[in-house]
Amino acid sequence: MARATVVFTDLDGSLLDHHNYSFAAAGEALALLARRSIPLVLNSSKTAAEIAKLRRQLANPYPYIVENGAAVIFPEAGPPSLASGRWGRVKALARPRSEFLPLLQRWRRERGFDFQGFADMDVEGLCALTGLHQNEAELALQRDYSEPIVWRGGEGPWRQFEDCLRAEGLRAQRGGRFVHISDHCDKGCAMQWLAPQLLADCPTPRCIALGDGGNDVPMLALADEAVVIRSPSHAPPSIPAPRGRVWLSEQEGPAGWNRSLLDLLDEE
Repeated sequence: MARATVVFTDLDGSLLDHHNYSFAAAGEALALLARRSIPLVLNSSKTAAEIAKLRRQLANPYPYIVENGAAVIFPEAGPPSLASGRWGRVKALARPRSEFLPLLQRWRRERGFDFQGFADMDVEGLCALTGLHQNEAELALQRDYSEPIVWRGGEGPWRQFEDCLRAEGLRAQRGGRFVHISDHCDKGCAMQWLAPQLLADCPTPRCIALGDGGNDVPMLALADEAVVIRSPSHAPPSIPAPRGRVWLSEQEGPAGWNRSLLDLLDEE
């Protein structure tokens, strides 16, 4: 008997269009997941506040992973098939942003590192940079575990900055638009922690993961089926030592997400 399937997905540039953040082009695959009761776990650099809103739009009842694997959020209620039963809880997998943000700001003052972080931005500035609407930018700024930055320095200072991060047990993960500074967590570790808990009768489900950016690589590398979504803004990331098969979508964004997932589910 084939293993039950669970799906973990990045959002921006994957399930959501890079330019307008729409998931309309993924509608067919989303409907198929719902009909088959296949868990769809949102695994994103976005905040809990951002994903909570999107989950309501998607009518998605499953736990979700926030800020590049920093925490797993269990909703207040879920389908009875789920093994967890810890709804309404937060499982933190990383230290809070408040512990390291002063370090980043001190290094910038003392070492001259040239970057702008979310902590430096107001709602209007983030809207101008990303194209988000005001209410969306407000949710994006509600960060608990990570600090997205725009790096404006050269390669030499960047290597020095990375050395400073490593010395403090921090890491930089490149997403579609920003470099995300956080504790040493990632989307792959969070997927591994959550996957065995999603289905009561299947502790080792078949994991399909979809993503388009460098911060998706740990998740894609650990999946049984990894789909790299083509992006209009950057080249596909390479997946070193993948556990399973790796696919590259023919189309970009949610259209590529939709077609790739339909093809994989058709194999079942």
